[in-house]
Amino acid sequence: MPVAFSGARLLLVPLLVALCPLTGLAQTPPPDAGTGSGAAGPGAVAAPPPKPWVCPPAQRVTLVPKALKTQLGAATRFAEVKKLLAPLRLAFEGNSYASCEKDAPASVVLDVFRARIVSAETEDVVLQARGKICDDQPFFAGMVLHPLAEKNAYCALSMPFLPGGLESSYGLEHKLVFAFENVTDPVRKAFKVEYSSCHRFCDHVVSYWEARDGALRSLFELEWSDGSSASISLEGKEFPRKLRLIETSSRCGSEVTLPSGAVERLPGCDEASNEVLYCYQGDGFRKCGLHSLDD
Repeated sequence: MPVAFSGARLLLVPLLVALCPLTGLAQTPPPDAGTGSGAAGPGAVAAPPPKPWVCPPAQRVTLVPKALKTQLGAATRFAEVKKLLAPLRLAFEGNSYASCEKDAPASVVLDVFRARIVSAETEDVVLQARGKICDDQPFFAGMVLHPLAEKNAYCALSMPFLPGGLESSYGLEHKLVFAFENVTDPVRKAFKVEYSSCHRFCDHVVSYWEARDGALRSLFELEWSDGSSASISLEGKEFPRKLRLIETSSRCGSEVTLPSGAVERLPGCDEASNEVLYCYQGDGFRKCGLHSLDD
């Protein structure tokens, strides 16, 4: 049975936008970010061109994004929302929706962004559906639509980092932000995704996703919890670019057990810092450099 979202907050917005309710604004990277080239040097043997990618029939959809945005904004019931999102094949069959009545209140907004995700030659449509369904259950899902030759026809790529239906409890806060960045290509964009889940303590995940072979695939993922911090940035102008991680972990008020069995807490904090460089190796990023900042 869906859990009411009372007392909790969920933010799902493009990077650097932190509003609730969400505005659907997209971040556009600065013009000078991610410039450079990966041209081969003299005498290099050119790789054969990749085989043309063909959209699988199961991923072909026909719709008009602007019209869907308007219709979805006017829908007030779960049955209406489910029917409108049916062309995107967003699943509503899970346990979270088992007890949802057709006439249950629903309010879902569709954000429409544009970016070159699948190829450098064609601009794609990025859809983000967000809102509440089934007695105030948060709902967040999305698709990347790659235009096909036919009018209003697209190849739909799911966005695995969006949670879909999300149950919540009092005091639980979720925050998910994504942005488009040039990571492996000077034109084609990848998703940088940052997710935090907080109750008494917070867990954090940062990841990069790129379109490959008709799907969004993870290039990099890092998890950490409170007591640690991590900052990841792109480095270099040549493509593919590198990822630089600066991480810090601290421990305060550690405890010691004395021979008598008494436990005493030691004052002060211990902190360790580290810097790691990640290089792209065909299917993702791997460590290629390590430096302790405490040296």
